[in-house]
Amino acid sequence: MTLKNFLRGLGRRWYVVLIGLVLTGVACNLVYSEVLPTYQRTASLLLMPASSSVPEGENPYLYLGGLGQASDVLVNTMAAQTVREPLLDGHPGADVTVARNVTSGGPLLTVTVIGATDDEAAEVLAGTLTAVQSTLASLQSRADVPQNDRITALPLTTDESSTVIQKSRLEAVAATAAAGVVLTLLVTGFLDGLLLSRARRRRGVPMEAASASGATPADAPDDPIDITREFDDLEELAGDLNHFDRVRTAPTRKARATEHSE
Repeated sequence: MTLKNFLRGLGRRWYVVLIGLVLTGVACNLVYSEVLPTYQRTASLLLMPASSSVPEGENPYLYLGGLGQASDVLVNTMAAQTVREPLLDGHPGADVTVARNVTSGGPLLTVTVIGATDDEAAEVLAGTLTAVQSTLASLQSRADVPQNDRITALPLTTDESSTVIQKSRLEAVAATAAAGVVLTLLVTGFLDGLLLSRARRRRGVPMEAASASGATPADAPDDPIDITREFDDLEELAGDLNHFDRVRTAPTRKARATEHSE
């Protein structure tokens, strides 16, 4: 079948295409309502040097160079399941990551939270910021670091509202639309071929004669479409398929009946 014949078939069965597109639209709307967006909030913290390492009266931001390793240790600790599980407990739709901002060149940490709702994202973010502070203090306590030599985490920025992420929803809708359109085209082409063959038999044109002349169902002239007759043909075709299914499964049912009788 050439592209031209296929397009002609779509024109002949425009009502099938219309029904398919309407069903595709309904499916897309259903997917859009079922796949909910996610909400993202971020915050940033900066590791500050211990007060004992900064000369009196000096700018502490000039002494951030030696805190890179400490930030890596803190990030790895925050990624542990024993730390993450309490943060996400009761929030099955949430996720949190603590990562070092490598583009900053300093000990800058970025906390990213994704939740199913805005309130969930805000709650998990607040808990994570508290956990960063307590984890940093716990690490230094276990190392017996004196209070004056301890590193601290300074909160820099915190999102006051969430960013709505629609990516997963739009991807699901696009996949549904693509599948619906492809299925509509395939079904339309299949039905067009069956209905043209049935129309040829109704006019008394044998298939052998059509094959000998080199004609194909798609080459048939485009007769005016009678919607009532088209649906009658579809109903008759459905009956033929149902009859074929009964004939195909009859031996199996008969064999089962014989086994039960024995």
